[in-house]
Amino acid sequence: MGAFQSMRTKFIMMMVGASLVTMVCVAGIFLKNMADQMEEEVANVKKTMVEDVERELKIETEIAISLINQIYKRQQAGLLTEAEAKKEAADLVRDLRYDDGAGYFWVDTYEGVNVVLLGRNTEGKSRIGLTDPTGKQFIKEMIENGRKDGGGYTDLMFAKPNETEPLPKRNYTAAFAPYQWVLGTGVWIDYIDARVAKVQEAADAAFYSSVINVAIVIVVLEALLIAAAVYLGNHMVAPILRLTERIGIIATGDFRDTSASEDSSRGDEIGAMGRAMDKMKLNINSLMKTVVSSSEQVAAASEQLTASADQSAKAIHQVADSIVRVAGACNEQFVEVEHATEQTEQLSTNMTGFTETLGEALQKIETTNAAADEGAKNVMNAVSQMKLIESSVSESAKVIAELGEESDKIGKIVDAISAIAEQTNLLALNAAIEAARAGEHGRGFAVVADEVRKLAEQSQTSAGEISSLITSIQEKAQNAVHVMQSGVDQTKAGTEAVDGAGDTFRQIAQMVTEVAERSNRMKHIVENLSEGSDVISQAVGRIDGKSRDVARESETVSAASEEQTATMHEIADASRSLAQMAQEMQNSLSQFKI
Repeated sequence: MGAFQSMRTKFIMMMVGASLVTMVCVAGIFLKNMADQMEEEVANVKKTMVEDVERELKIETEIAISLINQIYKRQQAGLLTEAEAKKEAADLVRDLRYDDGAGYFWVDTYEGVNVVLLGRNTEGKSRIGLTDPTGKQFIKEMIENGRKDGGGYTDLMFAKPNETEPLPKRNYTAAFAPYQWVLGTGVWIDYIDARVAKVQEAADAAFYSSVINVAIVIVVLEALLIAAAVYLGNHMVAPILRLTERIGIIATGDFRDTSASEDSSRGDEIGAMGRAMDKMKLNINSLMKTVVSSSEQVAAASEQLTASADQSAKAIHQVADSIVRVAGACNEQFVEVEHATEQTEQLSTNMTGFTETLGEALQKIETTNAAADEGAKNVMNAVSQMKLIESSVSESAKVIAELGEESDKIGKIVDAISAIAEQTNLLALNAAIEAARAGEHGRGFAVVADEVRKLAEQSQTSAGEISSLITSIQEKAQNAVHVMQSGVDQTKAGTEAVDGAGDTFRQIAQMVTEVAERSNRMKHIVENLSEGSDVISQAVGRIDGKSRDVARESETVSAASEEQTATMHEIADASRSLAQMAQEMQNSLSQFKI
């Protein structure tokens, strides 16, 4: 037995495999949850930093707007004009700073004209079409977001001062409605990605460390489980190996050891197997002793039976020869009777077959008659349906003709509409000419006249399209009338043809009825002849039966004698075979040790 085929190896591999799969699954779930948690923590860190930036930008912008609002209140109080207030507000915003002077503000109008931007030459100019390296029109988007309730945030790519590489920048803009200004500020957020990358790096390091720790734990636990599996395998498989050894001894035919097995006293399944094996061994030992004794007795009895069967077979063979001679004489007697019987039976059979043939012919004639009647009825129904179709087609032709007349009326109405549209168009042209003569005072009337002219042209065009459609409908209606009339003529011809078919079916039915009556008379005549043949056949049959009874009894006795002889021979052969089998059984039983 191979190493991988033993129960011990299979048990250990099953325990180790199951535990390894379980631990790997648990470790996988743990590491997956840990990775998800770390990913969520990194995302929360980035979200928190972005929210802090957004909160700071919004607060600083709201402070700047509140300062502008103070200047606007002074304007409302009449202390400043609007121009003075806007200039003072612009100067104030231009000088505002935060974040140690790195943060500044800008102001654009709703139309995109720059008002404040660090005093640069863009002030007073429109920059609504400016785009960042990605193609985004960030000024337009910042104005749109700033005009929303509560302001809005805009992301763009923009280089830092004295640098050329575009970096991500987060901006917040809010509107000051009285001046139709959008004030904004922004900050570069590339440092957020750098900090998040460090947090991600630390999380990855912690995750890899956890993976190593989990792998170490799995290896240690798997080693302990392997040791436990080996111990349990040895403890459970050893009794099975002992039972296997005892079964191997029994398999060789050695039943001499009747002592109890070592594990039969156990209370588990192995103990039950041991007790069952001990009981089986005792039972087989007793059975083998009984079989040996019986085989010896069978061998002696079979020899005596063989001798008796040979003597009986000789006596029965002599009786069989006498019976065969009696049967030969009887066979010569009924040969002539058998010939007469065959002739009579042949005549009766022919009469019966003729009668059956006539009966089948009558049935087919009746079926044909019924089919002819049914065909005549179907022809009448077809005639009725053809007349209904003829009426329907005629009515359809009338309806289509009326449709053509109505189409003519619609065509006249369309012609009238077209004439009205043409007159309207001329009137509109005249009105336009008069409006042009009126100069500035007739401009509005000229517009109305032009619209009336366009409507007149559209009406005339639509009237022409409707006229074309009506002409097409009239042509198709005329074609339909011709087709319907042709259908009426064809339907009449079909009706006449079906009427002729109905007359033919009725003639066929009458002829079939006459044939049926003549066939029925012929059937009665043949039945009378068949009855006379049956009487003759029965008489000859009785004579033949008596002769056959005599021969049959003789053959029965002869066959019984032959069967008896064969049986005796078979008994003798069986006795010899039984003796041989008894000898073979004794030889086979000699291999067992009891």
